[in-house]
Amino acid sequence: MIKNIIKVIVFISIFCIIWHLVFSVLWVDKNSATYFFEEPKNSFDIVYVGSSNVLTHFNSVLAFDLYGYATGMLTTASQPFSAVEYLIKESRKYQNPNLYVIDISKAADDFDIFPKEDIRRCTDSMKFSKNRIEAINELLSYTDMSDDNYLDYYFSFFMYHNRWKNLTESNFADDKTLYKGYLLTDYNIEVVKEKTDIWNDTKLDLPEENEKTLTSLMNYINENNLNVLFVIPSREFEPKHKGRLNTITTILQENNFKVINFNKLDDFKINYETDLYQQNHLNVYGATKYTLYFAKYLHENYELKNHKGDENYSTWQSEYERFKIDFNKLTKKDFNDYLY
Repeated sequence: MIKNIIKVIVFISIFCIIWHLVFSVLWVDKNSATYFFEEPKNSFDIVYVGSSNVLTHFNSVLAFDLYGYATGMLTTASQPFSAVEYLIKESRKYQNPNLYVIDISKAADDFDIFPKEDIRRCTDSMKFSKNRIEAINELLSYTDMSDDNYLDYYFSFFMYHNRWKNLTESNFADDKTLYKGYLLTDYNIEVVKEKTDIWNDTKLDLPEENEKTLTSLMNYINENNLNVLFVIPSREFEPKHKGRLNTITTILQENNFKVINFNKLDDFKINYETDLYQQNHLNVYGATKYTLYFAKYLHENYELKNHKGDENYSTWQSEYERFKIDFNKLTKKDFNDYLY
């Protein structure tokens, strides 16, 4: 009897392992957020939340090499701002950082225009839970679902189980363009003219749903006594978004939150002819400037541990070394020479 029970337990265990391995390949392609949840528990000093600006702007392995703190990049492409609160809740199941940095670029968007794949990229990185269900409910509340299947969002297997037909070798390997969440991007794929417009102080009213989401996030932060810094990264913005972000900045500051708008700093500037990957993203040159400035600011203004030399963080140093090798391949330059 006992032997039969043991056999059943072993069979179920093996089945679950195989199922996990197979489905991890069939699942949506890995991104910075999925890697975030694979990192060791309570290993991040900072959790940086936001859309693709995060992964193209902040070189987390360079920041580690400079100051020794580990930054978790909780980001997906075009991540809806209404998902931020739920992502922070999800992250707190695994991490207890000294600081959350929140990119508020998408807080100025119209919530009813983001594509459905933006919802999937964001929520599919989360494990099935009450929080994930609530996140999906919130995001779908702004979306036209007349031609879609609700169940696919909650039970993603129905969406991805047929992916085996299109699998390639890359589906079985880690994404080598990511370095602890940072995305190494090519040089000047899309060049724009030198930025000439000034970021003025004009304010525009927020849509009701934007203000409601912002208020809910502030309340959650205060209720849980989280240490949070809000940022607006260097990039191009339409006048409407600038006006809304000015209003958002005022609301946050009136509620005693710190906000850094990198587009208005006197001692930090991006060259819009040489430092862009695309209109809204920095290439490796712009990201290096951004990281040098911001990593130093974080080091000087927050109590963050230095993990350099700690064997538990050895992968951070090895990923930085891999980044430097790939930088050389991409640019034909030595990163140490470029940096210093």
